[in-house]
Amino acid sequence: MRTAAHRVRLIASAALLATALSTGAAATAAPHMPAPAAAPVSATAAAPTAAAAAAQASWPTVKSGQRGVDVTTVQLLLTARGHAVKADGVYGTGTVAKVKAFQKTQHLPTDGIVGPQTWTRLVTTLKPGTKGTAVTALQHQLTANGHTVKTDGVYGPATTTKVKAFQTAHRLTADGIAGTNTWAALVRGGGSGGGGGTPGGGAKLSDAQAAAKLKAAGISRVSSGNCTDRNRKNCTSLEGIRVGTVDGVIALKKKSGCKITVTGGTETNHAGGTYSHWNGYKVDISRTSCVTSYIQGHATKHHKRGDGAWVWRVTSGGKTVVDYADERWANHWDITYY
Repeated sequence: MRTAAHRVRLIASAALLATALSTGAAATAAPHMPAPAAAPVSATAAAPTAAAAAAQASWPTVKSGQRGVDVTTVQLLLTARGHAVKADGVYGTGTVAKVKAFQKTQHLPTDGIVGPQTWTRLVTTLKPGTKGTAVTALQHQLTANGHTVKTDGVYGPATTTKVKAFQTAHRLTADGIAGTNTWAALVRGGGSGGGGGTPGGGAKLSDAQAAAKLKAAGISRVSSGNCTDRNRKNCTSLEGIRVGTVDGVIALKKKSGCKITVTGGTETNHAGGTYSHWNGYKVDISRTSCVTSYIQGHATKHHKRGDGAWVWRVTSGGKTVVDYADERWANHWDITYY
């Protein structure tokens, strides 16, 4: 006769056997069952940061036929990436071929045009102590943006100081490291030069001081009245123009490689307001095909003014840095440096 204890052992054994059989059946069936759905990726992980998205959207387009410091930058960065090409600032057939070769290695469309996708693969984060052609490219950009530094390919204290000054002026983290956002702001160009973040560069210049700076940069000035009196509407005066405005025009010339002619400054007969000609924030330059091509390739078409002029805008850190208003009827670009 089975004891109560024996019956308990039998019941426990049966339970264990049932569990084992159930587990085995599940294991056998598992390979034929659909895989469980992956956990959804959070919006933060799936999408790039706001800063990265802004940088992606703000890169200029550099392509065949263009000239200037951005072309030189592309050429130096190509060399740094193992696609050596002469850094002559001219986007010719040799540069097109090297860009296509680089794009192929990066699995990008091989169109020979340096747009946002190619820029983000081409630039590299540079830190103090780095050496090479990528540093030379950075130094060219700093100088073109009004932060002059020796182009020796060495990321030393002087370059670090200039990077920090540029970052401060463009409301970026002033860590002295040239990362993606700093590169994007550099190649967009048109900033306030050495203004240190103060709108329009802060300090004002006399007509003679401004004229001397522009002349040294190879920039001319013309007026219908052949005069510089700011109280006469047919003159082109630079009296009271802000340092950042002058530096911005100089940077535009260096980066575009275009001939720049100033046709309007701080003289009377312009529209009023805080960011006005009279207050030194604005300047007019001749509307040449070279200048127009550069502006439309480096700024974003933003809005149409009440007078019908389309405004092309450059931003940095979510702030407006430069507005280019296309006053076609007057054959000039009306530029505001904030």
